[in-house]
Amino acid sequence: MAIEYIHSYLVHPGKSGGHTSQIKGTTLAHSGKLFDLLNEIYVTSETQCDIAISFNQGEDGSQKNACRDLFIDYLGTPNLVRGRRIAERLETVTTRRSGLGLLFVIAGKEGRESKFVISRFPTDTAILAEEKQEELSVQFLERVFMKSAHSYKAAVYRDSSKAGFWTGRAVDRQINDQVTQASAYWIGEFLASDFEVTAAAGTRIFAIALRNAARDTQDVSIKSEIAAAVTLAKSLKGRKSNIPGFEAMMNLSPKVRKAINEYASDHLDDQFQLDWAEFSQHLAYRSIELDNGGMLTAESSKFDDVFHREQLRGSAAEVRFSTEGRVVGERLGKSKIDKLGK
Repeated sequence: MAIEYIHSYLVHPGKSGGHTSQIKGTTLAHSGKLFDLLNEIYVTSETQCDIAISFNQGEDGSQKNACRDLFIDYLGTPNLVRGRRIAERLETVTTRRSGLGLLFVIAGKEGRESKFVISRFPTDTAILAEEKQEELSVQFLERVFMKSAHSYKAAVYRDSSKAGFWTGRAVDRQINDQVTQASAYWIGEFLASDFEVTAAAGTRIFAIALRNAARDTQDVSIKSEIAAAVTLAKSLKGRKSNIPGFEAMMNLSPKVRKAINEYASDHLDDQFQLDWAEFSQHLAYRSIELDNGGMLTAESSKFDDVFHREQLRGSAAEVRFSTEGRVVGERLGKSKIDKLGK
């Protein structure tokens, strides 16, 4: 597989109308250290880009997507002008917070398939130290572009027909930004795409795996840890990750992760946004059964607020639950229902 074209552009923040001058670009040579770096990105892109994405269709349901059209136009005749149109699109969705970026547009071939890689390096500052005979030269560099471990972005597409691809893979090192979701512009706005696994579908798989793991284990500690995780899940609504990522956010132990993953083994790499409404449909209630025949049930997200738990002295297993409230209903039934496990 060989790279055929590489074009690079300096992209300023332009979402708020901050930058309007023509974007500067250049065609890069297929030699030297920069080429070696870009070639490595090109070759490993399908491994590095771990998020399956697909282009959004038009609002009327038509097979139309503005970003995809620019990519296909570029692949038809790769040149500096057509690549600049891609950079201009990126500029219109780049905020001042995201800052100045260096965009690389790379096209190549593997057999009959076309391969297209687009990558953005964020800017940073650095200090350059050079030894000159007996002296040390130290310079402050204001514009340094790096493949940052925290904010690097890329996407890769390949297809036997230049006009055929609708799906691809992306990487966005800011995708789990807990405070600002600052990276939303890369996949959602610039690529006009979404996760190939929908929020509802991914959340459903995760919720059912949690439910089944709690239902089928005899280990009380696993049941208890999953129940606590279900309570915590509401604070993660809207976050984007895969199942192992959400397990890490919930700080689940290795044995609990193993129990959950057995029920979602084919979907552990799927990236999705946690949909709380979908999640709560499958794990709406949490129940605790006591050896005295009692059962406590409440909404999963409110269970620890409804029932106060007190560990009794002298026994690791004995606990006391207490609660207060007005009686608003009373039910009789012929069987017990494990709300968390059904």
